Amino acid sequence: METLLTEGTEIAYEILGNENGSKLVLIHGLFINSDCWGEQVSFFEKDYHILRFDLHGHGRSIKPGKRYTIRNYVTDMQILLNHLGWNSDLVLMGHSLGGMVALVYALENPAAVSKLVVASSYCFVSNEAITEVLGRVKSNPIKKFGLGIGKRGLNPYDEETAIWIAEQVSDHLSQKDAMLATAASAGFNICENLKSLNIPALLIVGEKDITTPVWASEMLHEWLPNSEIVIVKDASHLVILDHKDEFNNYVREFITRQ
Repeated sequence: METLLTEGTEIAYEILGNENGSKLVLIHGLFINSDCWGEQVSFFEKDYHILRFDLHGHGRSIKPGKRYTIRNYVTDMQILLNHLGWNSDLVLMGHSLGGMVALVYALENPAAVSKLVVASSYCFVSNEAITEVLGRVKSNPIKKFGLGIGKRGLNPYDEETAIWIAEQVSDHLSQKDAMLATAASAGFNICENLKSLNIPALLIVGEKDITTPVWASEMLHEWLPNSEIVIVKDASHLVILDHKDEFNNYVREFITRQ
């Protein structure tokens, strides 16, 4: 991966695929990193110019060691896109936390975004949810916590995939880093703002997701005026992995539709 060092931050990123294709920006979820998109990269790289990057405080990007917020996630994304000159006709695809970041970016830069794919995500995060995740981070060694992400988020459960996910966490994050990443979403609530966002949006959620349940995507669907929702049967939170073929086909149909 390349690293952008600028404006007091450090952003790890990679550009892949077809330089002549439409621009597809992949935004990963909490605790993991842009490696999680391997199944989507291999599926879309023939036809799309793909950018994937590690969010602030995650993966190979900057670890601030102090409190930060959703604003830092979005600002780093904006810095990177400006650096690359990617400022129009973007298809944003975000999973979980990445969906939240995609929605904020689209609210602030609607003219730059042509379509949105938001998977397993929320438009608000309760204090209770933050407290629950912080409790799990604090009470487990980082490797064990990382393994728990796959146990909670894969259906059917696959041990090899769970270990690979856990390594994305434990290879790059300390327990403190994971706590700071969790706390960054405190107070997040953009639900009412979404009423004004008229960009075509595809919402995808796993039927058996316990992290961002179906009702959370249904709430997004109610707020977003130009959205459609797909509930993937038997899938869980990591729908981009446990039902990758269905996920990729739903996305391709949506983003190629005129």
